[in-house]
Amino acid sequence: MFSYSRRVQFYETDAQGIVHHSNYFKYFEEARGDFLRSLGIPYSKLREKGYEVVLLSTSCDFLKPLYYDEEFTISLALSHIDRFTFSFEYLLTSLEVPRAKGFTKHCMVRNGRIVSIPKEIKEKLSQSSLDPCMR
Repeated sequence: MFSYSRRVQFYETDAQGIVHHSNYFKYFEEARGDFLRSLGIPYSKLREKGYEVVLLSTSCDFLKPLYYDEEFTISLALSHIDRFTFSFEYLLTSLEVPRAKGFTKHCMVRNGRIVSIPKEIKEKLSQSSLDPCMR
């Protein structure tokens, strides 16, 4: 399982100092980007090769509020991969307390068309573990 940590910034909160719900999806994207970078396949490298990673579906269960200046960690795991799609599950915690659970499903596009996940990328993703972090 991969972990990504950061601190809540003031601009990410509402008038009560609580993280606005839309930011959780941004946090998941940051963690996912960092995860792909750790595998040696950052978005920039994929784009150089003509690929785009497209989001097909996403969800988030908000368990407890996250507040300004709190440090948090997102644990991310590949939960599914097949010829055309791959999915991740996310667990966001602060002080070891679950705050949110998330899910994203993706495909790869080249020249505006969905393509099979390239072998090199599929191998790197598969080696990362198919171990959902939220079960």
